Amino acid sequence: MKKEYFDEDYFERGAETGKSLYSHYRWMPELTIPMCHHLINTCDITEDDTVLDFGCAKGYVTYGFRLLGIEAYGVDISEYPISKAPKEVEQYLTLIKPQEKLPKKEYSWGICKDILEHIPYDGIKKQLQILYEHCENIFIIVPLGDGERYYIDSYEHDKSHYIREDLVWWHEMLQEVGYSNVKSTYDLGPFKKNWNFEKRGNGMIIGNKVEGIMKGI
Repeated sequence: MKKEYFDEDYFERGAETGKSLYSHYRWMPELTIPMCHHLINTCDITEDDTVLDFGCAKGYVTYGFRLLGIEAYGVDISEYPISKAPKEVEQYLTLIKPQEKLPKKEYSWGICKDILEHIPYDGIKKQLQILYEHCENIFIIVPLGDGERYYIDSYEHDKSHYIREDLVWWHEMLQEVGYSNVKSTYDLGPFKKNWNFEKRGNGMIIGNKVEGIMKGI
């Protein structure tokens, strides 16, 4: 999917136009700040860590982390959402090209929530390799499927979704790119509570580079 697909219609009128599940994609601190709290607790993120919000869109997760005292940065391939980011985080967001090296050399954590399924099959391994080069640890949430369809049918309505694989596939992909410790689960805990009606519908995968140290779930 070309980066131009993620335009105003995608974020503001996606449900109406059939481009996505979004409608008026906006800053909702009552949801985003608690989610960032959960990410901090789940991943054991400290004030000494740096966080990459990969696929940051309008930078709301980056903003949430920074409000909580975490040094966070965001990257995205789409001009429209970054142009609509809160002024408080504009300087921390970077527009990149698909599969481009990241602007900062190293991050403690790469956060990829509902992002990697948008990458075509022929590009996902390279993108994960780039994330591995830059991120000591990685946190992923993705919708899951059987290789043909998502287990939750609503995910089929976003035309930019490509990867419809199961939890084992994602687990093995992280191992293939080099993460020594990988843990995966269907239990998303406080994340995506409105989507837990299908047990296998979403997966959470955490990878750590350092052997013998398991951060996260």
